Amino acid sequence: MHDGAAAPPFETNAQGARHEQSRTKKELSHADRAFFSFLGVTLLCLLLILLGLIWVLERGPSPSVTATFTRSVRETSALRWVSNIFLSEEELLAFKSVSTEEIDTDRVNPTLIRVAEGSVELPPDEDAVEVHSIASGTCQGKMLIVKAPSRVMLGTSDDFGEAPGLTLSALVEKYDGLAGINAGGFADESGSGNGGTPMGMVITDGNLIWGKESSRYHVIGLDGKGILHIGSMTGQEALERDLRWAVSFVTHDGLASSLIINGEVQQQNIRGGINPRTAIGQREDGALLLLVLDGRSVSTLGASLQDVVDVMLSYGAVNAGNLDGGSSSLMVYDGEIINHCSSVTGPRRIPTAFIVLKEGGAHG
Repeated sequence: MHDGAAAPPFETNAQGARHEQSRTKKELSHADRAFFSFLGVTLLCLLLILLGLIWVLERGPSPSVTATFTRSVRETSALRWVSNIFLSEEELLAFKSVSTEEIDTDRVNPTLIRVAEGSVELPPDEDAVEVHSIASGTCQGKMLIVKAPSRVMLGTSDDFGEAPGLTLSALVEKYDGLAGINAGGFADESGSGNGGTPMGMVITDGNLIWGKESSRYHVIGLDGKGILHIGSMTGQEALERDLRWAVSFVTHDGLASSLIINGEVQQQNIRGGINPRTAIGQREDGALLLLVLDGRSVSTLGASLQDVVDVMLSYGAVNAGNLDGGSSSLMVYDGEIINHCSSVTGPRRIPTAFIVLKEGGAHG
């Protein structure tokens, strides 16, 4: 009796709904494939453009551009490998910087620096510290002039080699400081280090807390009179020179930290690339010069070591040394970061910082 009978209305509606869903899924699937195909082609084009740009920079007609680009990326932890894309290790040797400290190093002559008597007493902040904006050529940054070197000490993170480092702001706060800049280098394999393990040596309050007395380092430090010492020395030699606060730094290619010694520019140490920079210097009257130059931004790509030397000389530096730079370069003043942070993830964790004490502050 049911032969030829029409299907119930609810079955027809259900079949129609399934058909509509199937068609919608097919349309979405087609749209998804088109979108991801477009995205893949776009990313491939961008990759080819980027590789083409790197090829021009590494293999292009300008030797000076090749040298600058290669030295710039080789100074970084995260992008050092880029220099090997189109250049062999043998070819890269032509761009490896040679340090004067592999040959001979002049010793800082402390008699050239006249630290004012009574500077062990910490003067008021407004009399002891000046902040200057740097705008020289393509360079931008900040210079902190600390007239009394006794205002400066070395701050450290906790438990080297075990705990992560601290951000610069946290280090300045830890010592109740007025200001600070990042200091020595640290283990940072492929740019993924946690800032807790210093490279080289660290001296705080006259004690060698990291490194060995018998090992030789590229040292930047302050002695008991507040005189800045820069150069190649062993841990024992650093202690014999009465260094109270010291770190060491050397670039990935072995470029030493000495930039100016006794008024003489260390020419073989300034062949680096273009990057954010941090440095410390000292005038004849004992005032310390804490410098941070920005980079990796729309307004400025960075500074060369020659730029650092030029700025230091313009401010009267007799001695000056290069500190850790790149994404670590930072200056804090009165609780605020006052330069451009070039790290895409925000201020990095670091093991050491030169801290400027507040009025009435105490070392340690």
